[in-house]
Amino acid sequence: MKLRLTNLIINNQRYKQLVSQLETLENGRIFCGHDMEHFLSVARIAVILCEENDIKADRDIIYSAALLHDIGRTEEYINGTPHDKASAEIADKILDEIECPEEKKMEIIDLILSHRCPDGEKSALAKVFYTADKRSRMCFCCKAQNECNWPEYKKNNKIGV
Repeated sequence: MKLRLTNLIINNQRYKQLVSQLETLENGRIFCGHDMEHFLSVARIAVILCEENDIKADRDIIYSAALLHDIGRTEEYINGTPHDKASAEIADKILDEIECPEEKKMEIIDLILSHRCPDGEKSALAKVFYTADKRSRMCFCCKAQNECNWPEYKKNNKIGV
């Protein structure tokens, strides 16, 4: 499994700075975090769901989108920009910096833009990515469960489905 774009992203200076900034901004956060563990969990779950549902997908696109899908949280915390839109804008810049082919860039950005919406016209992969993002959370054992404002349909309250 060759993850060329994925490895270029994790070594990109802008990406490293944003991950560090996000870590600082979420320091002390009691709710789900947006860190490398979350990013990689989303990717791994999406790959498994693709295999289970016979969806042909490029793992490099899945992992790249997973690394970038919440990176715009920095903008959301600082100025209120919805993180899916901010993540897509940041991803566009990073993907240009690593010379990502345009077709793959558009697929990655599509996954980022659709990761918060359960409904709408979506590709099979976008639906899987949305599901993977929600299943990556361990709501069933979260210490902030009683304070969480996520709607029940988004919560991952059991292992497996």
